[in-house]
Amino acid sequence: MSILGTVVRTRPEHAAPVAQRLSALPGVDLALNPGDGRLVAVIEDAMLDGQPVSAAATLAQVAQWPDVMGTSLVYEYSGPDAPPPEGSDAIDYRAWRDSLAPARRTPT
Repeated sequence: MSILGTVVRTRPEHAAPVAQRLSALPGVDLALNPGDGRLVAVIEDAMLDGQPVSAAATLAQVAQWPDVMGTSLVYEYSGPDAPPPEGSDAIDYRAWRDSLAPARRTPT
């Protein structure tokens, strides 16, 4: 399971329609709409037409809407029951650190 806390930024005049569209998405809870173009949303993994939709995929979709100027991920939780990323059976999320090991060494 993944839970994302996000800020969706839009122009103030587009905030209401974007908020309505966000609220209609499965797994999205609109937490705050102060009316100034910032929308605070909590996005969770969800099911759509019997298919799982990851919270990350939902956020990526929202970021591409024409009236959305940008999105910010401000909180992320991925529990042990979170599915692995698409196209991968198992990924060691720490593996990238090993690729930095030679760069950390100082030349002699």
